[in-house]
Amino acid sequence: MTIELSNYWAKLTGAVHPCDMDTFARAGAHGFNLEFPPPAFIGDITHAPVIILDNNGGYGPHITPGEFPDSKACDEFRQMLAAPRPVDPAARSMSLYYLQRNYSPWLISGEAALVNGLAYRSVDGNTLGVGKLTKALPSAQFHRNWLREILAPLAARGERFIVVHRWGRWNGAADVLRGLPSAVFSTCPIGSDLTSDEFDATQKFFARRERAHRA
Repeated sequence: MTIELSNYWAKLTGAVHPCDMDTFARAGAHGFNLEFPPPAFIGDITHAPVIILDNNGGYGPHITPGEFPDSKACDEFRQMLAAPRPVDPAARSMSLYYLQRNYSPWLISGEAALVNGLAYRSVDGNTLGVGKLTKALPSAQFHRNWLREILAPLAARGERFIVVHRWGRWNGAADVLRGLPSAVFSTCPIGSDLTSDEFDATQKFFARRERAHRA
């Protein structure tokens, strides 16, 4: 089990984590949309044996508002961060992005969860202030420390398998996973879906895990 991220994001009451408010206030103009709760992670981060690392939440001006039609949908999303669970395809606030990937069945079954290096939503990672705030935001620093101090030791012991799909927003933290047999790095870190190498490596992990459980 790893409960550190959910405990951290359980403090979210609006769309910005309390620890990040001062940093955003000092930042001036930036390319993040802060109207909706941020996808710090997707799925059952507490129990999922596979963790997929991604960059940051996306924002579509014609799509994202439809995922949060009212305050209740925002509350439901925050509840998913505070009490992680497998993805429910029927959840109103669940972005189609996470339901149309080649790894979506794993998010739904609870076999995998996705964690963004930076929680907040942007149209493009190259937009104003995204890179600077990636380094400065306390929540992003918390994610990097979690990766180094909590997730990497679990992977080293073979208790988690890490798919390093995108690592730009992790600011070098994912390098601690290089060389581990329980981690695979993408050969195409700009693709939405997992590459065949990532997908095959994950399936092999599931097969090994199933054999170990039967033994």
